[in-house]
Amino acid sequence: DRLRAAVALREAGNAEDARTALLALSAAYPRDPEIAYQTAWAHDVLGREAAAVPFYETALAGADALGAEDRHGVYLGLGSTYRILGRYEDAVATLEAGL
Repeated sequence: DRLRAAVALREAGNAEDARTALLALSAAYPRDPEIAYQTAWAHDVLGREAAAVPFYETALAGADALGAEDRHGVYLGLGSTYRILGRYEDAVATLEAGL
Protein backbone atom coordinates (compact mmCIF):
# COMPACT_ATOMS: atom_id res chain seq x y z
CA ASP A 1 0.00 0.00 0.00
CA ARG A 2 1.00 3.65 -0.28
CA LEU A 3 1.98 4.03 3.38
CA ARG A 4 4.31 1.01 3.31
CA ALA A 5 5.85 2.28 0.06
CA ALA A 6 6.53 5.69 1.63
CA VAL A 7 8.09 4.11 4.72
CA ALA A 8 10.26 1.95 2.47
CA LEU A 9 11.47 5.10 0.71
CA ARG A 10 12.50 6.64 4.05
CA GLU A 11 14.18 3.42 5.16
CA ALA A 12 16.12 3.32 1.87
CA GLY A 13 17.45 6.84 2.48
CA ASN A 14 15.02 8.65 0.17
CA ALA A 15 13.58 10.84 2.91
CA GLU A 16 12.51 13.70 0.64
CA ASP A 17 10.56 11.37 -1.65
CA ALA A 18 9.05 9.73 1.43
CA ARG A 19 8.05 13.12 2.83
CA THR A 20 6.35 14.05 -0.44
CA ALA A 21 4.40 10.79 -0.51
CA LEU A 22 3.49 11.06 3.16
CA LEU A 23 2.29 14.64 2.82
CA ALA A 24 -0.10 13.49 0.10
CA LEU A 25 -1.35 10.69 2.35
CA SER A 26 -1.70 13.11 5.26
CA ALA A 27 -3.80 15.42 3.12
CA ALA A 28 -6.07 12.52 2.19
CA TYR A 29 -6.22 11.08 5.73
CA PRO A 30 -5.54 14.02 8.08
CA ARG A 31 -6.52 12.23 11.29
CA ASP A 32 -4.79 8.90 10.68
CA PRO A 33 -2.27 8.49 13.53
CA GLU A 34 0.01 6.06 11.69
CA ILE A 35 0.28 8.30 8.63
CA ALA A 36 0.83 11.32 10.89
CA TYR A 37 3.58 9.50 12.80
CA GLN A 38 5.39 8.45 9.64
CA THR A 39 5.04 11.97 8.20
CA ALA A 40 6.52 13.46 11.37
CA TRP A 41 9.38 10.96 11.27
CA ALA A 42 10.18 11.86 7.66
CA HIS A 43 10.32 15.53 8.59
CA ASP A 44 12.63 14.76 11.52
CA VAL A 45 14.99 12.77 9.31
CA LEU A 46 15.28 15.84 7.09
CA GLY A 47 15.95 18.19 10.02
CA ARG A 48 12.53 19.83 9.71
CA GLU A 49 11.61 19.48 13.35
CA ALA A 50 9.20 22.43 13.52
CA ALA A 51 7.22 20.99 10.61
CA ALA A 52 7.18 17.58 12.31
CA VAL A 53 5.44 18.80 15.48
CA PRO A 54 1.84 19.05 14.20
CA PHE A 55 2.12 15.58 12.69
CA TYR A 56 3.45 14.14 15.96
CA GLU A 57 0.62 15.90 17.81
CA THR A 58 -1.95 14.37 15.44
CA ALA A 59 -0.37 10.96 15.95
CA LEU A 60 -0.40 11.44 19.71
CA ALA A 61 -4.10 12.35 19.65
CA GLY A 62 -4.81 8.96 18.07
CA ALA A 63 -2.03 7.03 19.79
CA ASP A 64 -4.44 4.48 21.27
CA ALA A 65 -4.98 3.17 17.73
CA LEU A 66 -1.25 2.54 17.27
CA GLY A 67 0.71 -0.54 18.22
CA ALA A 68 2.94 -0.32 21.28
CA GLU A 69 6.14 0.23 19.29
CA ASP A 70 4.69 3.07 17.20
CA ARG A 71 3.01 4.64 20.24
CA HIS A 72 6.38 4.62 22.03
CA GLY A 73 7.98 6.11 18.90
CA VAL A 74 5.47 8.96 18.85
CA TYR A 75 6.25 9.95 22.44
CA LEU A 76 9.99 9.60 21.91
CA GLY A 77 9.94 11.44 18.59
CA LEU A 78 7.79 14.32 19.81
CA GLY A 79 9.71 14.65 23.07
CA SER A 80 13.02 14.67 21.23
CA THR A 81 11.71 17.17 18.69
CA TYR A 82 10.49 19.48 21.46
CA ARG A 83 13.96 19.27 23.03
CA ILE A 84 15.68 20.18 19.76
CA LEU A 85 13.32 23.14 19.39
CA GLY A 86 14.14 24.36 22.91
CA ARG A 87 10.72 23.44 24.31
CA TYR A 88 12.27 21.71 27.30
CA GLU A 89 9.22 21.57 29.58
CA ASP A 90 7.13 20.10 26.77
CA ALA A 91 9.93 17.61 26.06
CA VAL A 92 10.07 16.38 29.66
CA ALA A 93 6.27 16.15 29.95
CA THR A 94 5.96 14.25 26.67
CA LEU A 95 8.78 11.84 27.44
CA GLU A 96 7.43 11.18 30.94
CA ALA A 97 3.94 10.56 29.53
CA GLY A 98 5.43 7.98 27.20
CA LEU A 99 6.96 5.92 30.00
